[in-house]
Amino acid sequence: MLAVVAAVATLAFAWTGFQSAQWVRERFSRSDEAAALSEQALELAAEADRIQERDEILYLEWRLALAAQDDETAEVIFGLFRPPVQAYLDDAPVDEAGLPVAPDFDDPNYVVMVERNEAKQLDEESQEQRALSRAASARAARFGGLGVVFAAVLAAAGIAGRFDDLRMRRILTVSAMVMLAIGIVLLIGSPMNFG
Repeated sequence: MLAVVAAVATLAFAWTGFQSAQWVRERFSRSDEAAALSEQALELAAEADRIQERDEILYLEWRLALAAQDDETAEVIFGLFRPPVQAYLDDAPVDEAGLPVAPDFDDPNYVVMVERNEAKQLDEESQEQRALSRAASARAARFGGLGVVFAAVLAAAGIAGRFDDLRMRRILTVSAMVMLAIGIVLLIGSPMNFG
């Protein structure tokens, strides 16, 4: 009987080691994906910030040139605007001074909002990957704990065979069988990763 318990515990121990390694691999894969997505999101957000800052500065300089009636400077600055801003300013409403109203840089139709929304979506995907990484880490730890249970079964089965006292041998054998049964139930109920 002890040989069967030890054989099953050995197989279960090997399986938990394999599963733990698979989940650790999954954890690192998800973590790497999360980091890459986060980096892309930060780059997009930074690019959107640079574009918007440039648009705002150019708009202020252009408006100052218009207010000063410096048409030559205003024309040069207008040429520096990105095409969507030029298109907006060509048809922009004017204020009481007769100068074009600034684009609404928070408007969803403003071009950098596309980059900001994409950056937000990438950040959300990154958070999802981080959550999956944490779940994989928890599963790896669960299989690691089950490995300890099966190692304890192996130890109890090995020690039980060394006792001449029949009562002590039975106690250790029953303990090993109970731990094995509990471990097997927990193992069956654990999510498997076949990579």
